[in-house]
Amino acid sequence: SDTPLFDKGRMLYALAQARQASGEGKPVIVTEGYMDVIACHRAGFTGAVAPMGTALTEEQIAVLWKMIAANEKVPILCFDGDNAGRKAAARAVERIMPLLKPNLSARFAFLPEGQDPDDLLKESGTKAFQSILDQAISLLDFLWLLHTASRDLSTPEARAGVAKDLKE
Repeated sequence: SDTPLFDKGRMLYALAQARQASGEGKPVIVTEGYMDVIACHRAGFTGAVAPMGTALTEEQIAVLWKMIAANEKVPILCFDGDNAGRKAAARAVERIMPLLKPNLSARFAFLPEGQDPDDLLKESGTKAFQSILDQAISLLDFLWLLHTASRDLSTPEARAGVAKDLKE
């Protein structure tokens, strides 16, 4: 439980190791679970972190951006390929959007259906996981997909509806 020294909404699992990796130019990767972080670190992805038992919070996003040494601060948020992973990614977008400033963003990587980083690394190895990271999409592209997936955009009214949703 939370204490004055431990606030799971502000802390990230494996933060110290990821901060060091980021300083060495390695990417910061956010996974959904502790075991995913451990698997990532074992495979050499030492910039991996995970929220401490919560969905990614605004405070954790600020910590991620602060720890990235590069001028452009763009962590990769890596989600499981299931519905829960997509919902978690959508919640992350909602939390990131009000915080956006120049050079602060995120990319989104999704694993195949039914797999998490731990599974993928065990079954397919580091090259497969690196390929997933390399295919991570921008915040803008993921936002577009969120608002256009399974929508018919063939009419001006439908496109206007998407524009309205995006403005909101």
